[in-house]
Amino acid sequence: MSTATRAVAPRAHVLVAVKELHAAKTRLSGVFDTADRTGLVLSMLRDTLSVVRDVATVVGVTVVTPDPAVARLARSVGAHVYADPAPAENREGEAGTEHSLNAALSAAADHVRRTERGVDVVALQADLPSLREGEFREALAAARTGGRSVVVDHHGTGTAALFSCDPAVPLDPRFGPGSAKRHLESGARRLDGHWPGLRTDVDTADDLDTAQALGVGPATRAALDALAHTAPSRCGND
Repeated sequence: MSTATRAVAPRAHVLVAVKELHAAKTRLSGVFDTADRTGLVLSMLRDTLSVVRDVATVVGVTVVTPDPAVARLARSVGAHVYADPAPAENREGEAGTEHSLNAALSAAADHVRRTERGVDVVALQADLPSLREGEFREALAAARTGGRSVVVDHHGTGTAALFSCDPAVPLDPRFGPGSAKRHLESGARRLDGHWPGLRTDVDTADDLDTAQALGVGPATRAALDALAHTAPSRCGND
C-alpha cells in the first residue's frame, strides 16, 4: 500500500477592507454627493464579492470594516465580517484610518490562518466593479508559485490585490497611498498578467470611466443607471 500523501487542493480566503462609508471615495465628491457615493461603494462591493465567491478554490470571504451598513451587506451575501477594532475617534485623519484598516487586515489574516490551516490569504480591494472571475482565478494561480505577491493597480502606484500563499509568510498589508512601492520594497513579488478588471479600482471619476469602458457588474450598473450617470462624459469631469 502506498504511503504517498495525496496533495491537498489549494484553498484561499479573501479579505476585503472597507472604510466607514462617510469617509469612502471622497475624490468622487465632485461627481456624487455623500448619499450617492455610499450607494456606489456598496454596489461595487456587492459586485466584487459576487465574483470572488464564485471562484472554486475560494473557501471563504471576510469583509473587514467598522461600518455597520457594510457589515450588513457582507452578511447578506454570505461573507463573514471582521470588525476594525479601533474606534473612529481614535484615528487621526486618513493616515490613521489606513493604519487601522491595515492592522485589522493583519488581525483578520491571522484569525483565518488559525481557523483554516494551510489556506492562502488574499487582501483584495473592495471597489473592483469590472473584475472578472477568470482574472482573479489566473492571478491567484500565479500567486501560488510561492510566498507573498501583489497585483499593482492600473495607475502603477496602488495595490489591487495582495497574496500570501505560504502559511509561514505573514500577509503584512501596507495599503494606502503608494502602497505598491511599499509592498514591493517589503519583499512581495509583482505579478504580471492581463487583468484589467482586477487592476481597475475606482477612486476617481476617471477610474469610473475606465471601469465603465471595461464593463461593470450588475449592481454597479444598476446604481449608475439609477443616478442617471451612465455616460462616461458625465462621470469623467473631475
